[in-house]
Amino acid sequence: MGKLIKMDLRRMTKSTFFKISLAVIAVFNIIAGIALPLIVNLIPNASQSFEATPLSSVISNPITISLLIILLFVSVVSFTYADFANGYVKNLAGQVSKRSNYIFSKFVVIAIMNLIFVVTGALSKVIGELAGTAFGGKIEVDGLILAGIATLVIKWMLCVAISTILLFITTGVRNKTLASIVGVVIGTGALGLVYFGLDSAISGIFKVSDFSIASYMPDQLMNTVNVGTNMAVVNAIIVAVVCTALFLALSVKTFNSRDVK
Repeated sequence: MGKLIKMDLRRMTKSTFFKISLAVIAVFNIIAGIALPLIVNLIPNASQSFEATPLSSVISNPITISLLIILLFVSVVSFTYADFANGYVKNLAGQVSKRSNYIFSKFVVIAIMNLIFVVTGALSKVIGELAGTAFGGKIEVDGLILAGIATLVIKWMLCVAISTILLFITTGVRNKTLASIVGVVIGTGALGLVYFGLDSAISGIFKVSDFSIASYMPDQLMNTVNVGTNMAVVNAIIVAVVCTALFLALSVKTFNSRDVK
């Protein structure tokens, strides 16, 4: 499987879309870090009330807008479906000792891809905030740096969990279009409206008022988890692990049970 992983890593690093997506995330975060203090300085007396941003908060929030997380998920779909698109998967499946190794290789590489995205996002946000200090921005080194890093790690785990769902759709269901749509919908956060509707329905049927399905969904947990305030930490870790294990197992099972064409 080591050779498969090396091959997939090489393909990932040579992907033009992957490189462009990373560049977009980095550039956008840096520009955003500079633009905000510039805009604030244009407002009379606003700069006097401009509050410093804790460094831990910058580190733990690597994605500025939904577009950037969508780029990650579309990159995952494009990478995992590439072998099916060009028919190369048939040759690979016939050469590996276990067909499941093909899925595990893809999983390892998309986990690395997610890590590169979130680290790039975090570093570029820090650079942007530091650059923004030259234009009146403020950033403070607080005592929650380790908590910010821990939050970033959990968000990476949740990204991997979502990417494993996309892996299942592309390799198990073998539908790139569906996987892309799912990735975009999750990335926009639009499912929050669906969860709200389900909460309302469940509350009406079972007469409960404190149930929230969003507390168990990886996409919503990415917005709420915070180690510094101990918010949704346990839920996020459990959901990330269970979701990843479940859809990885489904990917292996469906890939092994279907003919490779």
